[in-house]
Amino acid sequence: MAAFVAQPAGSQAANLDRSTIVLDAAHGGIDGGAQIGEQVAEKDVTLTVAERLRVLLTADGFHVVMTRDGEADGGSLDHRAEVANRSNAVACVVVHASSSTKGVLVGTSALRSSVMRAANRPREEARTGVPWGRAQEAYVAQSGLLANQIGTALTRAGIPATMMRVMMRPLDNLTCPAISIEVGALSGEGAKATPVTDGGYQQRLAEAIAASLQLWRNQAQPADSMGAGL
Repeated sequence: MAAFVAQPAGSQAANLDRSTIVLDAAHGGIDGGAQIGEQVAEKDVTLTVAERLRVLLTADGFHVVMTRDGEADGGSLDHRAEVANRSNAVACVVVHASSSTKGVLVGTSALRSSVMRAANRPREEARTGVPWGRAQEAYVAQSGLLANQIGTALTRAGIPATMMRVMMRPLDNLTCPAISIEVGALSGEGAKATPVTDGGYQQRLAEAIAASLQLWRNQAQPADSMGAGL
């Protein structure tokens, strides 16, 4: 998708809608994702978690944009990114699930902040915007702050959270603060693991993330406003 070019991030930064959140439940349709246990597909877990989040966020006054509902496949990864970018959301959360992950992995794009790249940016790129595959660059610092806040909230809720940086679509294509979460089982010493399909666990997870996003709506800053500190 190198031919697709995102609009200059700075021109959209002031237009982030603090009342809008995008939730991307990974996979869908014929793409089941990873197998969770013997009978559950990742696509079902991601949608259930996203739906729990939607209920909580809507109750908190957010307008929630879902990239897919029910059995709909949500379209290509590029289409999902386009849906998210048109929303001018204050944040986007991409939801994954795994039977091998322990706790929750909270990810942000491994792209460098555009502030760090500014000195070497081609003149034409500065005029037209950044390539589609690097659209997230201007939001890397903000995404990192959001990820840290969500990780802290999860830990306080008794859910181990591990931070990571990844090269992932549609994360790299998003023009807003964006994170991914990969939900795994909870394990306790001497206790049977709590599976990712457990409703109580999913609700506790959703409540921690929703509380963080409620705080985030008033903390998000224009793109690259923190980049100089990276």
